Amino acid sequence: MLLALKKPVAILFLIIPISFQVNAQLRKRLDTLKTDTLKEVVIKGYSNVKASGLMEISKDQLQLVKSTTIGETLSHIAGIQNVSFGPHSGAPMIRSLSGNRVRILSNGLSMNDLSGISPNLNVVSDMDNLLGIEVLKGNASVLYGGRAIGGAVNLLDNTIPKQRTGRNIKGAATLEAGNNAGYRQAFDLNGDLGSRWSWHAGAMNHWNKLIKIPGNTKSPIAYDPSIDHLTQTMAQVNVDKEVTRNLTLYPYISQFVIENINNPEWGLSEADLYTFQENSVIGGASIPNPRNALYIPGQPPGTPLSTTTVKGIYDYSPVTKGIMPNSQSNSYAVNVGTSYIDKHFRAGIGFRRSFGNHGIPGFALRKLPGHTHTHEDGYSHEVEGEQVYLPINTRSASNNLLMESAYSFDHGVLDNLKLNYIFQSGSDSEFIGDYLANEFASHRHGARMEINQRSVSFLKGISGFELSKMSLKGNGEQRYLPDNLSREYGIFTLQQVSWRIIDLDFGYRHERVDKNAMLSPGYTPSRGLGGGKLSDRSFKLNQYNIGSKLKLTEYGFLKGSYVHAERAPEVNELYAGNNHFAIMLEENGDDRLNKEVARTREFGAGMKVKGYELSITHYSTRFDNYLYLAHTGISRSGGFLVKEWRQADTKITGWEAELKVHQSINKYINIRGGAYFDLVKNINVSGGSMRNWAEGDYMPNMPTSRFGFSTGLDIKKLDIDILFDRYLPQRFLGKNINPEPPMPGYSLLTARVAYNRAIKGIPIDYFISGNNLLNIEARPQNSLLKYLAPLAGINISLGLKINVL
Repeated sequence: MLLALKKPVAILFLIIPISFQVNAQLRKRLDTLKTDTLKEVVIKGYSNVKASGLMEISKDQLQLVKSTTIGETLSHIAGIQNVSFGPHSGAPMIRSLSGNRVRILSNGLSMNDLSGISPNLNVVSDMDNLLGIEVLKGNASVLYGGRAIGGAVNLLDNTIPKQRTGRNIKGAATLEAGNNAGYRQAFDLNGDLGSRWSWHAGAMNHWNKLIKIPGNTKSPIAYDPSIDHLTQTMAQVNVDKEVTRNLTLYPYISQFVIENINNPEWGLSEADLYTFQENSVIGGASIPNPRNALYIPGQPPGTPLSTTTVKGIYDYSPVTKGIMPNSQSNSYAVNVGTSYIDKHFRAGIGFRRSFGNHGIPGFALRKLPGHTHTHEDGYSHEVEGEQVYLPINTRSASNNLLMESAYSFDHGVLDNLKLNYIFQSGSDSEFIGDYLANEFASHRHGARMEINQRSVSFLKGISGFELSKMSLKGNGEQRYLPDNLSREYGIFTLQQVSWRIIDLDFGYRHERVDKNAMLSPGYTPSRGLGGGKLSDRSFKLNQYNIGSKLKLTEYGFLKGSYVHAERAPEVNELYAGNNHFAIMLEENGDDRLNKEVARTREFGAGMKVKGYELSITHYSTRFDNYLYLAHTGISRSGGFLVKEWRQADTKITGWEAELKVHQSINKYINIRGGAYFDLVKNINVSGGSMRNWAEGDYMPNMPTSRFGFSTGLDIKKLDIDILFDRYLPQRFLGKNINPEPPMPGYSLLTARVAYNRAIKGIPIDYFISGNNLLNIEARPQNSLLKYLAPLAGINISLGLKINVL
């Protein structure tokens, strides 16, 4: 009965009294080192000013929801869903925005790899070595620029130590194995050297074979005889069909076709003979058409002109029931660093290496190399290679040199000053089977300075500047991006005023973004609207926000904010051309695109009393020149649809509600949990005929409404956690030229049980966790692969964590 309710808000208030959500959890026994380190990173070593709406997830909270991808890890938070591109690639989608609109950061600096350009290129992160995650939903552009127009996710780690541990060595090592998630090993060690130096070392290794799934890998629509040709391409099936025309409906036979049917210049066939036209135009003269002897007049209106007989539907490449094809993966990460830490000053250096190699459950057409064949009589001839469908694979590697320094002041207006620098060298590749399709080498320099003001009277704030430079060079026979160079410069300030019952914050950022593309051998320019001119572009962007919070009582509050944000088009939106194999599309950019402008209004209310926290938020964003990858309605060789980047006005509205609970029964027993609900609509308000035809009233592939809850129990050394998420069928459907079919609703159940026991003075955590315990066939509406592969089936993992004290 609960799932049958049509009013999602009613669902929320029905489940609140009996269930609780994971985002809100306050753990019973937080490890002192972990908690202090996170506070040091967030407050002292990072920033004294917290942006409005900042959500902080501690390392202890991450243990329950931790996954191999950032998107899946954060998918239990209201307003954030996972953009699944297979089991090993998932990026956060915040309020229906993702990719180049959600900035992924590491300790406040952008991780500017290609993950925003290509969703399959997952940000390889060592989740075991994170101190925590900061999440900003919808208002991060002042702090982090236009690429945070939809929000920001800041991964906090200890590669460069922020404070001393007080011990020579401290940390943990983790071993985990799952029946459907592979094997993972990780360690995270920290320590002191002498009286002023600290060090860190950490690593992660993960691999798995093919993923098991419930049922078929493809959606039932893939084998439905009524499937349209565009969905057929997205589902990667060939439909063998025969179309028979009803010749009795046509009163005439075309004289023009009779005279030209054998002329190869016209390419006519017998199917073109029959017509409704009384005359044909031949040589400029109107000639009567002969009557059709098969014509039967007076047939009922609506009699079909043709009938289609489907003889069979065949996959591009054979698939096996219960197995997700090409879903193998291996990845690793290594991070080491050291810091000099004094009373007022610290400086450190670190190195981070990450690597990921995984398959995508999709296939691309590849012409194999030919060969020379010699007969017994000595005659030789060339034999062309056959065309076959081969699996798509991706490989990403990144090396990062990190530097960080901070200085704190005892007196005066300034509290502390912080300077970060990163140099990234990366390589991202796409393969068709074992054949390299394209490879991109990137080199990036990034620097950020923050100056924190000490709270004086009722004012405090943060100001700074940020700059970055990235070059991208490609090779391979089928590159989808030209060589290019990007530069970004930004200066910002965020100020906060607290006076009695009112908190105000206001900020401003000005930035400049330059994009320069170079035509080099091996790259085919875009065939889309832009024409592939590769024009240099420069954008000046302004971001500003103002927000307020009114504390009605010590228990309740009202809040509101307005954000003006601007984003420059990225290199793929401006310059892409050719097949982008990882997303199985021909992607075409347009170098004439303008900047996006977003205006967001957000209102909310909440209360906090006796361990209960309840909040509800409504937001509305109006986008001018919203950038989207649009259908053209055609496909070219290889079976890929052709899409091109376009712009049109869009409106995004949504609701979010959350309940957080933490109750202590006694010093040994704690109960915790929460509940949530979210709804978002991405609405076409452009009024343009082309967008109405191709995408409809709503954008396709948008997240669905959902609700969820969790409950947890801590009893001495035993922790038990259960999470439940219900995804409803999409009601706000767009079009892929043809109407977008809704995926069925589904429920995901997750659980974790952990027990702590010391052996010879060494604390060891034993745990068992389960994902998709209901073994449901789940196909997220916002997944670009929803027709090709569902989420992974049931997985049970066993593990232990050995703590080094």
